[in-house]
Amino acid sequence: MIKKYLSFISGIFFLYVIAVSATSLIPVISRVLDSVTAGIIIILVFLTVTYFISSGAGTAENLLEKFIRGNKILSDQIFCILALILLVLQLDFAFIQDFTPKNDLSYICTGAENMVTGNFLYDNIPEIHNHYFSVYPNNHMIFTVIYVLYRLEYLFTGSINNIFPVIFNIISLDISYILMYKISRIIHTPEKSVSCAVCGLILTPFVTYSAFFYTDSMTMPYITGALYFYIRYTGKYSTPDIIICGILTAVGYKFKGSAGLIIPAVITDIIINRRRKGLKNISLLLMVFAICCMIFSKISVGIIDIDETEIEKYKFPLIHWIMMSSHGRGGYCAEDFRYTLSFNGYNNKINADIARIYEKLSDMGVSGFLKHLSCKISYTWRDGTYMAGYYNKYGFLKNYAFYVLISVFHFRMLYKISGKYIAGKYDISGIIVIILALFLMVWETRCRYLVSFFPVLMLI
Repeated sequence: MIKKYLSFISGIFFLYVIAVSATSLIPVISRVLDSVTAGIIIILVFLTVTYFISSGAGTAENLLEKFIRGNKILSDQIFCILALILLVLQLDFAFIQDFTPKNDLSYICTGAENMVTGNFLYDNIPEIHNHYFSVYPNNHMIFTVIYVLYRLEYLFTGSINNIFPVIFNIISLDISYILMYKISRIIHTPEKSVSCAVCGLILTPFVTYSAFFYTDSMTMPYITGALYFYIRYTGKYSTPDIIICGILTAVGYKFKGSAGLIIPAVITDIIINRRRKGLKNISLLLMVFAICCMIFSKISVGIIDIDETEIEKYKFPLIHWIMMSSHGRGGYCAEDFRYTLSFNGYNNKINADIARIYEKLSDMGVSGFLKHLSCKISYTWRDGTYMAGYYNKYGFLKNYAFYVLISVFHFRMLYKISGKYIAGKYDISGIIVIILALFLMVWETRCRYLVSFFPVLMLI
């Protein structure tokens, strides 16, 4: 019974996500057209068209079902063709454009290149970030991977031009695509699996994030892999599967903290479904996760060669990201970054950030806080391109026609998620997505943070 209620509430929540995400676009359209009325009309037309597109997509899925008719070999053959198409699009997208790392990725790449070429770690990094790798231990894993790839690239080519990281990133995305299909084969029919693969190809992250080798795409295979092995575990209760799930979740967590949401999702699924030997396997999962996180942290810190006392002095506490996101649309705020940076010592930063949270909440009041949450939800869920136009130089990504087309399919996905929840389909994928949605209402957010979980969204 509790499963049914949780599923229904999650479905209503995602209807609210659709509503606030769509209505938040009205001011944008109104400014372009210089008419609020026109903005409202266009959004209503957009939602109507999306509904009919969704109905049409359902019809297309039915036709696909009649064509495949449960033929697993045929579905695998179609998937292989789709995977090859994806690879061609990725290579074209990644290597035709001149991709330049920006923001955090640029600091990580610059630091890694400095270490490979024998320069000081912080050469050519802005002065305000002169303790970047002590402030952000959460980026040690991706630094380690990029450093190793840069060393290999420098060894084989004598230069560093991001070819190896881009190839590694494309491999990560393609592994995620394959795992998404394999999971779909387990939990759905062969035709539904092909439909999932087609939708994953139409919606853009597998392609548009092929050059952007940051934590979002590099975390994706570990999240998808952890989900795959957990689903295998639920079928045969194999201890190695739950161990591998814990290891992959730990790797993903060291790339990007939100990957750790797999842990509470798995625990929730085990409890509400009363799975066999639940307490034993929860304990095993937590133990494996904790041990692996400690091992990976030690390896990364050893490679960067940063003193633990320096990290303790400069690193930001987890509550910083909650504090920074507790106003406006909940994204990155340079003022809040400088605020936390101004305090020396980990405990002093914690106390300062807690005080600032209270200050922000007091200034907002109840109505302001509710408006803030709605703003965060729309900022997280409304952009179906996942900020691809910001991180890539391809001109068509900033084209209105492209944005509208992708938005139709994106909102169709949100409709589908809500419908599945309301219909009572509350499996592990659904649990992960609702926990992610709630987490991003508290944590720093932006639509890009959904990319790591994109295959999971496709599986609902």
